[in-house]
Amino acid sequence: MQFTVEHPVGRANCDPALYGPTGLPALAQAAERAGFAAIGFTEHPAPSLKWLRGGGHATLDPIAALSFVAACTSTLIVMPYLLVLPYRSPLLAAKSIVSLDVLSGGRLVVAAGGGYLRSEFSALGVDFDERGALFDEALDVLRGVCADEEFHYVGRHFSARGVTLTPGPVQRPHPPIWIGGNGRNARRHRHAHLVR
Repeated sequence: MQFTVEHPVGRANCDPALYGPTGLPALAQAAERAGFAAIGFTEHPAPSLKWLRGGGHATLDPIAALSFVAACTSTLIVMPYLLVLPYRSPLLAAKSIVSLDVLSGGRLVVAAGGGYLRSEFSALGVDFDERGALFDEALDVLRGVCADEEFHYVGRHFSARGVTLTPGPVQRPHPPIWIGGNGRNARRHRHAHLVR
């Protein structure tokens, strides 16, 4: 059995040093020495104050934080938990994800979800009601642009012609993708993955 430590470990009362350039490496290295398999960072780029005061938590950008962690560890798997794919262009997400896979030496697991905070979607200018379709397209783009030398895609929300992703991922055809969440779309993706 393997275990993952999630940052922030203390929620609202998390020691501020654990978000900094000395505390974060100390936490990651201690987790690695203790035998944890992975470290995960949540994604909340624009949380509401109401959500924070109602039990939410501060967080660093997961890709930036995990790149920092990858640089100061050697075996710890780095994992956004969860990367909300509908928040961004799928090609920008793919570039960040593949860059992290390269910089970590192939220690990335992409735990991805569709998101749930309506206020955060609104703040980012993303249609909350389209999150399932945006998530589906992002998965298609991520898998395709990693696997194809020249990627073409036409979807409802996104299209690309003759795109290439270089450098490509260390893990082929793409880093492992775990689907998280409690919604119908997340359950459908997990089920589809199990029956393939």
